[in-house]
Amino acid sequence: MAEHSQTSIPHLSFDELAELAQSDPEAFEAYRSQQIEAVINEAPEYLRHRLRGLQFQVDAQRSLHDNPLGSCIKISQMMHDSFAQLQDVLNSVSDLTDKNTAESAAQEEPPKSAKVLHFRR
Repeated sequence: MAEHSQTSIPHLSFDELAELAQSDPEAFEAYRSQQIEAVINEAPEYLRHRLRGLQFQVDAQRSLHDNPLGSCIKISQMMHDSFAQLQDVLNSVSDLTDKNTAESAAQEEPPKSAKVLHFRR
């Protein structure tokens, strides 16, 4: 087992995690909780409250479902909803930027008039 870079919690491979989940689900849950807490504690202070709130929502969804697949689907939907919200925000910022650019261009000096010369063939 390799050690986690900044904590004394060992890093387990996927196979080790799968074996632990099968053989000792309580130990697996304890390990999972320790890993989550380590990640939150390593995050910048200003993000920790938000991360704890998000983890609370994930844990609530896990407890509402009788099977792992149901909770996985719901948590995946939460993730997709969050990405959709981010996309909406990014698109609205992009739309505002495009609108401001168009307005700035319209407010610039109008094109100068010019005399059009007609040439004979």
